[in-house]
Amino acid sequence: MIISTGLPDLRTLLLVDGQVFANFTKHPDAATHLVIGSAQTTLTDCPASDLDLYATVYGSPLVTQNLQADMRSIPGEQANGDRYAIWVNDLSDWTLSGSQTLQLMITEYNSPCVIECNRSIRVDADHDNLFFQARLGIHRANAVLRVNILDPDTGGVETRKVPFATANLGGKHLSGYQEVMVPLPRKKGFLEVTFAVEYQGYIDDGTGIEPFIFLADIRADKRRTRKLSEARPLFIYGDYIPSDGVWMSAPLPNTLAPEQTLHVRQNRKSVSHTAEAAPKITVEDEYGHTLVIQSQTRCDMVLYVDGKPDQAFVAEAGHTPVRLSECYFDGNTHHVSLRDPSGSISYWASQCLVPALLTPTDILQRETNAPFPDAIFAQTGRRYAALKDLLARADAQTDFAQLSHALTTLEGGYERVKLKPLSFPEVDSPDVSIVIPAHNKVEVTYLALCSLLLASNTATFEVIVVDDASTDETAELESFVSGITVIHNAEAQRFIRACNAGADKARGKFVLLLNNDVEVTTGWLDELIAGFERFDNVGLVGSKLLYPNGQLQDAGGIIWGSGNPWNYGNRQNPNAPRFCYARQADYLSGAALMTSKAIWDEVGGLSSYLEPMYFEDTDFSFKVREAGYSTWFIPSSVIYHYEGMTSGTDVKGSGFKRYQEVNRPKFKRRWAEAYANFGHEGQKPDLEKDRGIVGRVLFIDYTTPRPDQDAGSYAAIQEIKLVQALGYKVTFLPTNLAHLGSYTEDLQKMGVEVIYAPFYMSVNDYLAQHATDFDAFYITRFYVANDSLAQIRAHVPEARVLFNNADLHFLREIRAARVSNDTERMESARKTRDEEMAVIQQVDVVLSYNEFEHSVIEAYTEGSAKILRTPWVVDVPETIPALSERSGLSFLGGFRHHPNAEGLLWFAREILPQVSARHKKTQKPGEKDLVLSVYGSRMTDEIKALKSDALDPVGFVQDAADAYDQHRVFVAPLLSGAGIKGKVLSALAHGVPCVLTPVAAEGIGLRHGHDSFIARTPAEWVDAIIRLNSDDALWQEMSENARAYMAESFSFERGKQAMRDAFEAADLFLPGAGR
Repeated sequence: MIISTGLPDLRTLLLVDGQVFANFTKHPDAATHLVIGSAQTTLTDCPASDLDLYATVYGSPLVTQNLQADMRSIPGEQANGDRYAIWVNDLSDWTLSGSQTLQLMITEYNSPCVIECNRSIRVDADHDNLFFQARLGIHRANAVLRVNILDPDTGGVETRKVPFATANLGGKHLSGYQEVMVPLPRKKGFLEVTFAVEYQGYIDDGTGIEPFIFLADIRADKRRTRKLSEARPLFIYGDYIPSDGVWMSAPLPNTLAPEQTLHVRQNRKSVSHTAEAAPKITVEDEYGHTLVIQSQTRCDMVLYVDGKPDQAFVAEAGHTPVRLSECYFDGNTHHVSLRDPSGSISYWASQCLVPALLTPTDILQRETNAPFPDAIFAQTGRRYAALKDLLARADAQTDFAQLSHALTTLEGGYERVKLKPLSFPEVDSPDVSIVIPAHNKVEVTYLALCSLLLASNTATFEVIVVDDASTDETAELESFVSGITVIHNAEAQRFIRACNAGADKARGKFVLLLNNDVEVTTGWLDELIAGFERFDNVGLVGSKLLYPNGQLQDAGGIIWGSGNPWNYGNRQNPNAPRFCYARQADYLSGAALMTSKAIWDEVGGLSSYLEPMYFEDTDFSFKVREAGYSTWFIPSSVIYHYEGMTSGTDVKGSGFKRYQEVNRPKFKRRWAEAYANFGHEGQKPDLEKDRGIVGRVLFIDYTTPRPDQDAGSYAAIQEIKLVQALGYKVTFLPTNLAHLGSYTEDLQKMGVEVIYAPFYMSVNDYLAQHATDFDAFYITRFYVANDSLAQIRAHVPEARVLFNNADLHFLREIRAARVSNDTERMESARKTRDEEMAVIQQVDVVLSYNEFEHSVIEAYTEGSAKILRTPWVVDVPETIPALSERSGLSFLGGFRHHPNAEGLLWFAREILPQVSARHKKTQKPGEKDLVLSVYGSRMTDEIKALKSDALDPVGFVQDAADAYDQHRVFVAPLLSGAGIKGKVLSALAHGVPCVLTPVAAEGIGLRHGHDSFIARTPAEWVDAIIRLNSDDALWQEMSENARAYMAESFSFERGKQAMRDAFEAADLFLPGAGR
């Protein structure tokens, strides 16, 4: 769908391969931007030859505008349409994408005729390898293409004929067409080429439908020497390819998702294109080398690999297998996606491990010798991570030979285990006691021990193996494994008694039960311990369990209202967002669960009424909660579990697995009251899995917060924590759908479900499936709300929406326009104002950081908007470095944000020279020069060029405290911008006195001369900086006042109450919230 308010001189817009190509009759006077959501790119000049790859612009194409006027039939017609009808690109299913396709219908199909095109292609013939070129398709007819080559100088005509191949039906893709290339003679001067279709007769296929003939990409040009792209251009404005004018192009600012809108803007004028809905497809099987696509309808697609088109194909209704090109069979991970024919709109994407060989892992382990190909193991990536971490921590005591043996053992599998000596470090006061029950199958236990040696952790641990009356080498385990404790049972006690016996010997702060048929991974233990530190009142934590092939085995169990357990996530993709965030769970698998030794003793360990085994882990989780603690699934702790190696899998036979059914009624009887109000069995497990919450809130912002990059990200994290503190489960939806590595993982560790591609390919894709799951929506930034509000309301008309405007964007733009005296920017700011106020009128509650902006919003909405202050939480350090350890000035800010660069450039030009000059007049012997250290991410060359004796552009620092704790004065010389300034709040909390403009001080409530200096003139700036740099008593007083104000006014508890007020303003009240 195209919506246009008209761009001056625009003739054509093409979308292909993630690029937009625009043709204008003359060069635009204003910048032309591509906008998707909040992302933006700018069109720049490009040669027409950039489109050659897509078979669109060539030397001499046939001009198809008003072509009907130059067409005639022989015999002639009494009236138009008697013998034929012709269109150009009218039949969309039979238009070659990105081309001009002549669509010829023979209406009098029982008689032969000739359809002539008398519009010639004029071509400079003084070149080698010139051809008349076309692509042909035909339905229900025999026909011949006649090409006439006229030499205007001699009047001579050459005629060449090419029969239409009836097997080529045409369509949207090149594969449907017959390619025709008729050589043209070389001569000085020009040739004129015309063509005609000689219709010879009808082929009756029983449908009675008229015959159709298609001619696409008709042109005269040199033979193409490079392969054309599989992607074909999509017209998003106009319907022809101009051969003149000005061509411009730009990459899409983001991947264009189905039903998402692309805006092409010049000032206040625009062309908007909304992508079509995605076809109903699923990728049912993904073998790495072949995709099996299930589609409800026939649809055209292009397979992309690593961002490059691999092949165009048609997905038929039903199942369609698509095999990757052999160049990708290399054993590496490749990004594979299915896109629309233009290659710009993504329907499905995934990271696929493309095999270099297909021999199963177990056969290679059994039939060949080490070393084995790395690509065959799902565990390779995590083993590599373990080696990296071990190398980073290595010291003189690191036993590399043992690590090499451990890795070789893990790769070789159980059948190749060689029981060489292993040595664990002896620890006097371990953090964790790992209890491993074992009965025979020494190879299984040995492999688990090797994994404990290979998996790097900062936590210390002891290993307690309980040998449950084994008759193999397990009975002699300590003879070849040192540094561990082995308890030998003369008679088999089975799992529950064995675990309890091992826990009785535990010396660690924590007790961890670990099956012996596992492979642990780097950081697994540290992450479990972090779960106790990260959340309140934690009593039990458990790991994410994977099968050896990498599939998910367990992601924290569910107990239904029937009392039956549900192995949540079994056989699913372990990387899917719903399996990757910490959450409270009904039970944790006994294959890997951890509690504190104190809680283990308090609840009495594993229950004897369930001996010998099964349901003991579920029962233990309920016991821990009954004692008043919470139980948490920690997916950042990952373990491979070779399920069934110890107890079998048959619940009905004579093995120990049968106790699963024996103990089921015992468990139900004991805990019936506890699970009585749980959900109906099998219904909505993705919702049922979340325990200990009062509701669900969806946060939507343009990207995942990066708190070390900008203050806004820090604020977003704090707001998420405040909403979690109210009892809500938080899901975070970045509109760019990007997984940002550690930033995404840090949110997940906080208990936030983060949504990302390829599991969802657009915001609307996610909202269509899950909008009804949420009690409230918390949207940050007006352009994000502008793009998502309609979608939310479409799925949940009565949705409660809290809108955090971050700052008034139009106010920031107006201030910047005034500083630069830019009328075009001022006009753009007015447009932003209209859009921003329209968003505010559609939400339930507006959250804003400062009172001034409250007043502006109230004025523009005439008091109709419900406005509350956005809580801002500041962490105030208990202690700060002494004044004697500080020197100079500092500034901190992300330089992608215009007001930061603008303000710093002004300060460096207008204020810093005066400060330096005045300081030198009073500088004491031995006193350092006054240097401004500039910190911040994405520092531009313009900022780096400011480097001098007085200014040091340091750049990005991992810890923002470095920008505060080393310096005596913090400056915030902002001339424009809006909202509250997080860098100022952090500086005040760190006790570094601030000198700032009124814009920078806005909304904080500072008192000039008490907790900061607010400077309005250059003279005031210089005076404040010099005073703070020379007067220790003033510095100390202002530092203490600032820290006290931050601790009082920006505490977490005050923020929590403010967030509660905001939710109540949206009519969301929580139990027990009465004051």
